[in-house]
Amino acid sequence: MTNQGSMASGITADDLADVSRTRVFFGHQSVGMNVLDAVSGVYATHGIAAPTIEQSGTQPDRDGGFIDHAFIGENEKPWLKIQDFDAKMRSGVGHQVDVALMKLCYVDITANTDIGALFAKYRETLVTLEQDFPKVAFVHVTVPLMTEQGQLSKLKSRLTGNTRYGSAENAARERLNAQIRREYADDYLFDLAAVESTPPDGSRATGTYRGQQYYHLCDGYASDLGHLNGEGARVAAIAWLRSIAQASPK
Repeated sequence: MTNQGSMASGITADDLADVSRTRVFFGHQSVGMNVLDAVSGVYATHGIAAPTIEQSGTQPDRDGGFIDHAFIGENEKPWLKIQDFDAKMRSGVGHQVDVALMKLCYVDITANTDIGALFAKYRETLVTLEQDFPKVAFVHVTVPLMTEQGQLSKLKSRLTGNTRYGSAENAARERLNAQIRREYADDYLFDLAAVESTPPDGSRATGTYRGQQYYHLCDGYASDLGHLNGEGARVAAIAWLRSIAQASPK
């Protein structure tokens, strides 16, 4: 598996040209917009015009590449997001694109999420999509992370019954991400969690919960508990574009 955390700083003009020729569909929420908003800046740094980015969920037949994106499902309902991605691919998108990918959100995974059942649903859905749309390259995406809380924030989470923002939740996200990495290590993979947890010095932002090591969003990339600031969005966009370039038709 490519170490996208350590390689996020490197993308070539050839990679960007490959993406520009590729018809892409991206189903997402929230952090996905952080990534997309930084794409044009990555292209500008290389002096290349960025591909068209449109929010529609469908694209008419057209020459050349584009990035089409849609907000899928509803936050906190990961099964619905998987179903909606499947439905959008079958609504016509699957016959109009070369590369497709979907991303879950950090709020979709809590300590109470049945990780095994959720991953099984995702894998089953993607296997069927790959069979039904053999000309589409599907890129798999790890779940984004959240920053570590201080002790007062952790106490508040326990007192309020909040199940989204603590160490247990990042540990649950890591369990799902570990399954995604194992399953798709030899496939196309955008390891967003690795990017988010790897600061520029190449270290990893880690924690331990009940004996399990997990990763968390490093503070230098965070604009709040879970979204990306300008630098975080930039390095994530670079890794996202590299993944698209690897999957693009040659």
